[in-house]
Amino acid sequence: LFGIGAVLQEREDSRTIREFVPGGPAQLSGKLAVGDRITGVGQGKDGAIKEVVGTRLDEVVQMIRGKKDSVVRLDILPADAGADGTHRVISLVRDKISLDKQAARKTVLSVKAGDATRKIGIITLPVFYE
Repeated sequence: LFGIGAVLQEREDSRTIREFVPGGPAQLSGKLAVGDRITGVGQGKDGAIKEVVGTRLDEVVQMIRGKKDSVVRLDILPADAGADGTHRVISLVRDKISLDKQAARKTVLSVKAGDATRKIGIITLPVFYE
């Protein structure tokens, strides 16, 4: 998967950055913060930016993903800015994103209960999809 390494969520009509994939372009750039709202997406260094307010989350994600080393531009409304705040456009180069931290994991624990030792299985689901 090639993208910017940001996990998005829907908040009202905006597409908001919920977290970063460690080591991804979004985190490494230092240009984005958790809570920033994506209001537009453009392809390439000078492609027109398409407004994404009200667009389905999965469609916005598909617009952000693309070929490795290609450029995506995002129109960002910072987290601390109000609805009429100043937007900024940032450019990021897509790279391979490892989703290991979002994968389901299992753990088996041995728990002593009196004289008996019992095994308990734990399944960790870090991310849910709609």
